[in-house]
Amino acid sequence: MQIETERLCLRKHRIEDYDRFYGMITDPVAKRFTGGVTPLTYEQRFKSFREYCGMPFSKKGIEFAVIEKSSMMYIGYCGFRNSKDVEGNEFLYGYCRDSWWKGYGFEAAHSAVTFFFGTIGIDSLVALSDSENIASIKILARLGFKFTEQIVIDGLGAVDKYVLYKQEYKLTL
Repeated sequence: MQIETERLCLRKHRIEDYDRFYGMITDPVAKRFTGGVTPLTYEQRFKSFREYCGMPFSKKGIEFAVIEKSSMMYIGYCGFRNSKDVEGNEFLYGYCRDSWWKGYGFEAAHSAVTFFFGTIGIDSLVALSDSENIASIKILARLGFKFTEQIVIDGLGAVDKYVLYKQEYKLTL
């Protein structure tokens, strides 16, 4: 399963993505708004990454590796997972710092959300964002997510909760 846009390819994670993935999850700037850097060593995190690469996508969650077509380089992830924190399908994404400010976040998110609603058949997505994460809030707004409330999540603290319903998303296309 793969999604392509003009500049990006969204596909399953592969072992060769790991170095860039680990660089992203250990970058304190890139992880400022998403729970902080991983406490795991390169080898510890590699074990779970390798296992994840072998798992099939499911209706409980899909996390695409986002690949820049021009360089074939891993630049981040975009997907959803069924989350008890939000009591639904949590939309999530994260990117390596060298891919910021190029429009990739919205491009990948738009393609992924269209796929989740159209092909997977989910009815709604919930997104969480730190109120200071202006770039993420702008992506969510362009997609049509609406702020609903502020909630407290273990490990993240107070975050803003946004919701997007399938029937409303069609109006934003």
